[in-house]
Amino acid sequence: LARGARVALIDAGRQPGGQYWRHRPGDLGAVADLHHDLRTFRALVGGAAGAVRHVGHHVWTVSGSVADGFAVRAVAGDAEIEVAARSLVLAPGAYDRQVPFRSWDLPGVYTAGGAQALLKGSEVLVGRRVVVGGTGPFLLPVAAGLAARGAQVVGVYEANRPAGWVRHTGAVARVAAKLTEGAGYAAALARHRVPFHARRAVVAAHGDDVVEAVTVAKLDHDWRIVPGSERVVECDAVAVGWGFTPQLELPLALGVATRVDADGSLVVEVDEHQRTSVPGVYVAGEACGVGGAPLAVAEGEIAGTAAAATAAGTAPAAPPGRLLR
Repeated sequence: LARGARVALIDAGRQPGGQYWRHRPGDLGAVADLHHDLRTFRALVGGAAGAVRHVGHHVWTVSGSVADGFAVRAVAGDAEIEVAARSLVLAPGAYDRQVPFRSWDLPGVYTAGGAQALLKGSEVLVGRRVVVGGTGPFLLPVAAGLAARGAQVVGVYEANRPAGWVRHTGAVARVAAKLTEGAGYAAALARHRVPFHARRAVVAAHGDDVVEAVTVAKLDHDWRIVPGSERVVECDAVAVGWGFTPQLELPLALGVATRVDADGSLVVEVDEHQRTSVPGVYVAGEACGVGGAPLAVAEGEIAGTAAAATAAGTAPAAPPGRLLR
């Protein structure tokens, strides 16, 4: 919009914010304490005010080319719309990666993202006594948010070694704000007396009709269960997440080139303009590699600027250094 393009914004959510700034309809203030960097969010909402918005519409397919124009098809309820475009910016995001364990299909077993979505989007607790497990920094805000809203988080079970980042101090130093954020979550867990257990994982759920307990076990350096380390923890819900998997259905429908990322995930290959191998198609966010909200915002700004140039028939200028950094 800032470059003079006509923009259609098709969003599966009924309010802006996506997965990161999720909130219940019309009331961001109700969960403002569970969010970070709301100033950026509000600036983005204001900047997108001039777009033609199709909220609550799920894009199910895209087709076309820059020469003939692209067609985006989306549904809301029983109705379908088709939006024509000269260029596309796709931001499909990611979803929770799961590792099956015994009885993981019992009611009361949630993904970590699902537990947080219910909390932010509807202010619903998945349970009163909750176990959080899996791996990755995302477990911390999930546990802290549940505890802040009154759930008893009986433990966070991190399968990895949190100190593993020490081997990558150069990369960590460039995102030092994440360490501060992590320290804030750690302090929140300490205030609510939530125990944190490293090198341990949820390996089974128990219950007749719903979750009544889980088994957690210690893992060795090869991620195998240490015999005799199993113990049963009573709970009425468990939130488990093993990182995120990029959601690539829409980019793949257009035939874009992909690559394997550092974590083994298939991701879209893009250049410095977030441009894919298909002319006129740009991708931003987790579909290019899971990196969190600040990275997605930077990639989105780069992609939007370049897509506007494509729609106008001009070559995009080099992205600002602050965004490339």
